[in-house]
Amino acid sequence: MALKILIVEDQFIEANNLEIMLEEAGYLVCGMAKSVPEAIKMIDKTVPDLALVDIQLKGGVSGIDLAATLQQRNIPFIYVSANSDHDTLIKAKATHPYGFIVKPFRERDLIVTLEIAQYRHENSLEAALGKEDKFRKSLQDIVKTEGSVTDKMYQISKAMQAVLPYDYLAICIDNGRVAVNLMSYLRSGFEEYQFIGLEEFHVITKTSFVELYVVQDAGEGKEPSFFICDDFKKMLGKFKLRNQIANTFLVNSLVAYPLDCRGYSNIHLYFYSRRADAYNSGHVALLDRLNASISFAICEVLALDAQRPPDTIAHKKKLTGRNANTAPVFEGIVGKSHLLLNVFDNITQVAPADTAVLILGESGTGKERIAHSIHASSGRKEGPFVKVNCAALPSSLIESELFGHEKGAFTGAVNKHIGKFERAHKGTIFLDEIGDMSYDLQAKLLRVLQEKEIERIAGNAPIKIDVRVIAATNRNLEKEVAAGRFRLDLYYRLNVFPITLPSLRERKDDIPLLIDHFICGFNFRFGKNINGISARGLQDAMEYDWPGNIRELENLVERAVLVSQANNIKRLAIPVSANTEAAVDESSADVFKSIVQNERDHILNALKKCKGKVWGAGGAAELLNLPPSTLNSKIKKLGIKRDFT
Repeated sequence: MALKILIVEDQFIEANNLEIMLEEAGYLVCGMAKSVPEAIKMIDKTVPDLALVDIQLKGGVSGIDLAATLQQRNIPFIYVSANSDHDTLIKAKATHPYGFIVKPFRERDLIVTLEIAQYRHENSLEAALGKEDKFRKSLQDIVKTEGSVTDKMYQISKAMQAVLPYDYLAICIDNGRVAVNLMSYLRSGFEEYQFIGLEEFHVITKTSFVELYVVQDAGEGKEPSFFICDDFKKMLGKFKLRNQIANTFLVNSLVAYPLDCRGYSNIHLYFYSRRADAYNSGHVALLDRLNASISFAICEVLALDAQRPPDTIAHKKKLTGRNANTAPVFEGIVGKSHLLLNVFDNITQVAPADTAVLILGESGTGKERIAHSIHASSGRKEGPFVKVNCAALPSSLIESELFGHEKGAFTGAVNKHIGKFERAHKGTIFLDEIGDMSYDLQAKLLRVLQEKEIERIAGNAPIKIDVRVIAATNRNLEKEVAAGRFRLDLYYRLNVFPITLPSLRERKDDIPLLIDHFICGFNFRFGKNINGISARGLQDAMEYDWPGNIRELENLVERAVLVSQANNIKRLAIPVSANTEAAVDESSADVFKSIVQNERDHILNALKKCKGKVWGAGGAAELLNLPPSTLNSKIKKLGIKRDFT
């Protein structure tokens, strides 16, 4: 059956040309709209399978404004525009289109873009539905298994991470006015969560959850809502409880969702993320679809403990999803920052599928390790993992390296050569630095991805291949597309599932863990016995911006382990120009500590005295007479390592 296409274009000639191209290719044009209001009316009458939307439309409402309506109705769309500048691409990308084609274009470009959009939509929809079905089944299994109320509620909260990622989840039960119970979970690592109930909340924040949960907060959550960026900040001024949570747990966006659970007046879910733009209307729609399953599971679990008042439910120990001695899920990837945990979530989500993955990030952030983790977690893990550095191969040889050649194909080809794609059959090929690939070769790579077959140079017949493609680049591909150096169709083919890796300066909390990890590895390699790094050396590392990211840190630790004659590393050889203050000799008589340095030392002494404890009785916050949230913020800002046990 032919796909129905809606054309949204205010220029008659261009709209008519699009219609002719589409009908000749076997598509059915179900409407041509000149404006956004006209397009919405057509959609109300006949829902298209896909929409071609011009960005610049008459009437003051652009094609980008139409995107929200198309997303709500799950209609995939492609932008058609004569303007391919960087700003336009950024705005277009923010609406998650299924393609972008620049005028003027050839008929073949249009058809390929449509095929890619259809492929992406089918795969994303299939993956989303599969994930939701898996979640519903996991809730049913949790309800059926033996266990306490608190253990089951923890399992439910952990399962929700897979469908709607969060850094802090609060499950609040109230009677319409007063909070009856709080079961909340603070994410502290991959599959690691700390339970925070009413009592724990009081200890951590030195405020009463029940007192803060006044009519204003409890009554507001009658309708699902989400808050991001500036809206989140404005919302905090209205709700004391949410403001306290934001200050304590350093979160920056929220989805608030009321459940319809029998047995209790009101049950609300509050998903908080440290990312400022973590949530959108799609997440609310997702919870709408899952409402019945979540409500049933929570109500069933709470009903098991009906003889006990809900507010007696307590769980006073740290809960983890796996034994503390278990090896890391992702081998060689170290860290617990929320940005890295988001990457772990993405790997877990995409690994089982055969979807193409595009890994983005600066040089030295570990893109190859992420690619290998995706392969190792997939159904292809028994197959080969073939790496290709597109930037390192000469342009004259890269086609032969990728696709192979027959004997005598060119001067010097004395033997047949099997290319990387053929070697990766039934496995994964990792195309590193894809942004450096020549424009001509990009067209040949696109054909391989579309047809799933390769041709050796001077070969007589195509060879079918079954390969998953993971690509990586440190370039901004939107800018490369706008500059005409990277093909739009290839970009959208690879960008089915993008994963952006944070730079090391964005995840400085992980620096102490990384240094310990590298020291351990180099101790084994060089037969050394280095115990760690000095407090001043760690401070230097925390203050440095690390332009070379993890690779630079690893190299400096390797050098320090090699040259160290003591049991610990005093300093890393951080470039003086980038960290002038760190280059000052600590033993110099001329050193005069700044207020910030004195404050850091004061907090360090308090933490040492309290053995690293921040919150609660006997904690550093109590000793320093500071709110725990304020102290926690200072610890993070000053780059203080909190392990003093």
